[in-house]
Amino acid sequence: MQDLNLSPERLKKVVENFRSTSIIVVGDVMIDEYLWGDVKRISPEAPVPVVEVESVSRRLGGAANVVQNLSKLGIKPFLISVCGKDENGVLLKTSLGGIGCCTDGVLCSENRPTTIKTRILARHQQIVRADRELIKDLDEKECNTLWCKYEHFFKSCQGTIISDYGKGVISKQILGQIVEKCSRAERFVAIDPKDRHFDLYKGVSVVTPNLKEAHVMLGVPYRNCSDEEVMALGWKIVDKLSLSFLLITLSERGMALFENRERKYTHLPTVARKVFDVTGAGDTVISVFSASVTSGATPLEAAYLANHAAGLTVAELGTASVDPEALLKECGIQ
Repeated sequence: MQDLNLSPERLKKVVENFRSTSIIVVGDVMIDEYLWGDVKRISPEAPVPVVEVESVSRRLGGAANVVQNLSKLGIKPFLISVCGKDENGVLLKTSLGGIGCCTDGVLCSENRPTTIKTRILARHQQIVRADRELIKDLDEKECNTLWCKYEHFFKSCQGTIISDYGKGVISKQILGQIVEKCSRAERFVAIDPKDRHFDLYKGVSVVTPNLKEAHVMLGVPYRNCSDEEVMALGWKIVDKLSLSFLLITLSERGMALFENRERKYTHLPTVARKVFDVTGAGDTVISVFSASVTSGATPLEAAYLANHAAGLTVAELGTASVDPEALLKECGIQ
């Protein structure tokens, strides 16, 4: 198993344990809309391609995609978020119900629309993306409502994922409350980060930035680092935020795992055989890593499973998720 001395039996048991694990996801939800078509001419109005739309599809995005990933794995997810009191909000809740996710934790707000990202594609190549959203922190009443919902679900769950897309759900107030509660209860908490909140992540279990986000966390210019530079960068983040673990995704180079207690660094090379689209790959990584740790995996076992799941995800166009059977097969486990 990549010369990591991992037991196939152990990994299989972890994946089997997904069915008895529950995780709360807190974060920004959205709809990913795709307009699929072809380009046969240039517009006479401006030098831009005219896409003749042949089909439209809509998928769960942001924190809702994390929930979808967890549900596909067999995890029981609970979602804490906000959507608009609009048509897209209805679609979002209906889609969540369709994958077995309780929507009691999703607040419908009259003050903001449901975020929707529309991607226009021609022959599987993205031409342009249009975002309809309101980037604004929730007010105190909305924060308090979400916190009450979080406390209600907390006793039933083994861990929390904070899916921060910077739209307003993750505020200093609610983030601080979640981290403090999880710390007191010695409960696992993972964060998919956004740059405006880096200083608030201190003391969580794991943060899963990509390489660019890792540079931003330390306030240094982004560049493609050597393995030695990635290692130095990672340990600085671990020490700055007092993390238990850090998992940096490195695109085609795989991922880097840092374990603070043992001061152990492991580079896991990519297992992706083809890369079609990286959309949602970060959601898959944090979902599988968190599902695995809360189901009894060591950090290295969890990173190994997450790396293989990401390899499957990037081979699909658009957001995608992985089921337990496909994950085990990808790992060469029957």
